[in-house]
Amino acid sequence: MSRSPAEVILGPVITERSYALFQQGRYTFRVANDATKPEIARALEEHYKAQGVKVASVNTIHVRGKVRRTGRGRTTKRTPDWKKAVVTLSAGKLEGLFGGV
Repeated sequence: MSRSPAEVILGPVITERSYALFQQGRYTFRVANDATKPEIARALEEHYKAQGVKVASVNTIHVRGKVRRTGRGRTTKRTPDWKKAVVTLSAGKLEGLFGGV
């Protein structure tokens, strides 16, 4: 049973580096930790079907959570680990992803 695109793709990652990749036709997304590359590609093509998007490749990265100090610096906690996907498109363009920038 396949998941819906909203369960696979959690949202865009907007940083200086992802914006530079965006200008090269590569898009960065935060995805579910257990999502596979074919599942990510299928979810993107299904979600942006109206724009005629075709995925050429998907690269995934596991991002480790950071240690954060809390309670006047006495205790530490870790933010959760997460997964990032850098997607290269062969056809189409994702409009409105960076808010019209």
